[in-house]
Amino acid sequence: EHQPTPISLLAPPSSRRKESSTPEEFNRRLKERMHHNIPHRFNVGLNMRATKCAVCLDTVHFGRQASKCLECQMMCHPKCSACLPATCGLPTEYATHFSEAFCRDKLNSPGLQLKEPSSNLRLEGWMKVPRNNKRGQQGWDRKYIVLEGTKVLVYDTEVREAGQRPIEEFELCLPDGDVTVHGAVGATELLNTAKTDVPYILKLESHPHTTCWPGRTLYLLAPTFPDKQRWVSALESIVAGGRVSREKAEADAKLLGNSLLKLEGEDRLDINCTLPFSDQVVLVGAEEGLYALNVLKNSLTHVPGIGAVFQVHLIKDLEKLLMIAGEERALCLVDVKKVKQSLAQSHLPAQPDVSPNIFEAVKGCHLFACGKIENGLCICAAMPNKVVILRYNESLSKFCIRKEIETSEPCSCIHFTNYSIIIGTNKFYEIEMKQYTLEEFLDKNDHTLASAVFASSTNSFPINIIQVNPTGQREEYLLCFHEFGVFVDSYGRRSRSDDLKWSRLPLAFAYREPYLFVTHFNSLEVIEIQARASLGTPARAHLDIPSPRYLGPAISSGAIYLASSYQDKLRVICCKGNLVKESNNEHHRGSSTTRSCPRPLFLNDSSPNKRGPPTYNEHITKRVASSPGPPEGPSHPREPSTPHRYREGRTELRRDKSPGRPLEREKSPGRVLSTRRERSPGRLFEETSRGRMQVGGARTPLSQVNKVWDQSSV
Repeated sequence: EHQPTPISLLAPPSSRRKESSTPEEFNRRLKERMHHNIPHRFNVGLNMRATKCAVCLDTVHFGRQASKCLECQMMCHPKCSACLPATCGLPTEYATHFSEAFCRDKLNSPGLQLKEPSSNLRLEGWMKVPRNNKRGQQGWDRKYIVLEGTKVLVYDTEVREAGQRPIEEFELCLPDGDVTVHGAVGATELLNTAKTDVPYILKLESHPHTTCWPGRTLYLLAPTFPDKQRWVSALESIVAGGRVSREKAEADAKLLGNSLLKLEGEDRLDINCTLPFSDQVVLVGAEEGLYALNVLKNSLTHVPGIGAVFQVHLIKDLEKLLMIAGEERALCLVDVKKVKQSLAQSHLPAQPDVSPNIFEAVKGCHLFACGKIENGLCICAAMPNKVVILRYNESLSKFCIRKEIETSEPCSCIHFTNYSIIIGTNKFYEIEMKQYTLEEFLDKNDHTLASAVFASSTNSFPINIIQVNPTGQREEYLLCFHEFGVFVDSYGRRSRSDDLKWSRLPLAFAYREPYLFVTHFNSLEVIEIQARASLGTPARAHLDIPSPRYLGPAISSGAIYLASSYQDKLRVICCKGNLVKESNNEHHRGSSTTRSCPRPLFLNDSSPNKRGPPTYNEHITKRVASSPGPPEGPSHPREPSTPHRYREGRTELRRDKSPGRPLEREKSPGRVLSTRRERSPGRLFEETSRGRMQVGGARTPLSQVNKVWDQSSV
């Protein structure tokens, strides 16, 4: 097991074995060489923006605890902060160069031997790969890995002769396919691997565009975090260089040409969110304050009087802006008329400040949602250890706190239904708004949801909840976890048999019917969410964007705004989801003329017609489903998944207050349910609705596509 220390970042284990120096002596020699010893000043707090850990390269999720340096703004997990060297204030290039030079001088680093013969990058060293390509189920073998050109070569022994042949190889630049470099993997992918080894693992995955080649996967276990960072950086640079083509250049040109806003140098803003304010104006919330962006004139206007803005929402019924603003992250209201007046007087030399109305009892807020329940406005605001529910009082003309509910973990997502509020902390919970009772949203009696019910045990926590049903159809939600997404109905039971898998580690999710946008570290993934009755896998598209950050919905339908930052430049981009179909059509035209090709040597081959070893989620699902259940009958009534009082309160509320919702309930895929078990107390069960075809059932299925896609203007 790994025991990371700051010393191990620049000194591999082999060097410590050869030299019997103490850590203090090694530190002293390190300072003498570098002449820079400024430790980071970390402040542990709530993370307001999902990002990448600077040490393990995994995701630091929104709403979770994170360590951030007060000087250089470097961010990592609290457990990884001790592994960062004392290089605060030192440029990254200098720190990397010093680390490489120091370890190359010792000639004993397992993965830092950089050679550049004929201008080709060469990286080699000892690493570990899964034994027998079984995802670590049978242990790991120590192999000598060489990155030469565009190939990753695997040897049993260290390469000493030029003619030595590798036992396996992995091509990084496919002529008709894509290769993805994963800097971190989930614990469920590697079942029998020690939890302390998982942060040191990286993954290579290939996605051929043709059907004659199956996909490939290669896992590599690095000895230290610096080795992992260097391998990931080198692999990503080679993969990115291999994607340069004419189509890619044209797509990038269109993307950059459609940027709404370009900021560089001192004019750059640290943007957190956006909100369409009118047909031409978009409100921009940044660390520097509140701004208004005119998308036609491409002009940015500052609204004085408001501090840092983290989230903003328009309450149309009250003509007010609800936002999280200020250093204290307080929940506040701002009159829309005052904002419009400030924008109209922006040409004057002295503008009056817009004063927000602050909720004094709701400070330290990191997330909120607003909706209507029983025709009354409600706000649910999340703080690190609780959620606060506020209702609008007509007689007092203000919001009043009605309930405070403590949470074990910070809330990461909030969604309003017609009768309740669904929140995500360590699990998904539903708050019934009549008695303010809290219950788990997922139905534990649905054995097919075992992977989602017990997701927290594998460090896969809720990230977002999205309502994906079209208007007029039965309610359906997509519960987004760190490693997968599951579709459920309004009762927390599975509505679709297949789960959604993310191609990379997700940062944030956004939904603009019918497209799901998933932001990753350096790319954007778009998934078309089809109707329930549609067949085939959903269409997908990928777009390479440096450091994308979801800001909010766009003025155009089916589009979102993204912020992309690179070095000291920032761009606000509009991305439209309907281009998935366009790229899908191009893919079909291109694949029809592709000839079959011979099959090369593979690592971890996985044929589409053969399933690999069962995952942890499948194992838990089968185990729970095979466990004997209690007999059912008149003398043995079924044990409800929620308390009787809560079921009565929720049922009565749904029957009386939700007349527009359909009354039938569908069966959960993978379960055999009787009519008696599916009947909800106090509600009718329409037998005649079973044979109806759902809207969108005749939709043409779309196949999967991994291709750079285009976008239109705002």
